[in-house]
Amino acid sequence: MTTEITNVNTVLPPSLLLEHDVLARSLQQFDPEFALQVFVPYSKGKSLSAAVESGAPTFNDVTNFFSEQATLYWLRFHIAETFAFLGIYDKASVYQIRATAELILSHEIFCQLTLDEFLCFLNRFKRGDYGKIYNSTRPNPQEFLVCLRQFWQELSLERARHEEQQKSDRLSQEKRSAIPLTDEQQQHIAEIQQRLAEKFNLNIK
Repeated sequence: MTTEITNVNTVLPPSLLLEHDVLARSLQQFDPEFALQVFVPYSKGKSLSAAVESGAPTFNDVTNFFSEQATLYWLRFHIAETFAFLGIYDKASVYQIRATAELILSHEIFCQLTLDEFLCFLNRFKRGDYGKIYNSTRPNPQEFLVCLRQFWQELSLERARHEEQQKSDRLSQEKRSAIPLTDEQQQHIAEIQQRLAEKFNLNIK
């Protein structure tokens, strides 16, 4: 695979960048196509509807396909990058970032988020869609998780809308496929059946 997947934000500390680099290269060696799925296609600029429709793997998918540690690395990196954007990375402890990632992955709902959906959440979080969360004080991960729960409610509505649209599209396709034959078409089929019956001595009813 020629696509570079380890070129990330150099504002972050070397230890975190090294962790991200090790994960990226390990995934490349394990399964290059899946590594490309995990690291490359996802854009924080995607709309919520585009994130839902993208077909990105969920956190559970990454865990089951590779390892729980890989998913935690990915989460920790993007949480840390978000804190760096907000100017509070140096005020957050390593434990806070690690525990936040672990809480997300162990949550029965949040673990069902896709990579694209989570990045969409981070983009909204950075934009201030959930208000100004942090100031100059030490960050409180609870506030981050409360906002993620609010995002999940928005996401659930969008997923339901997407599912209904898919059902509607399938029904429309089925209806188009089940258009009744015209009298002329039915007559034509009957004539073919009759010729086959005469040729092969069949009893077609």
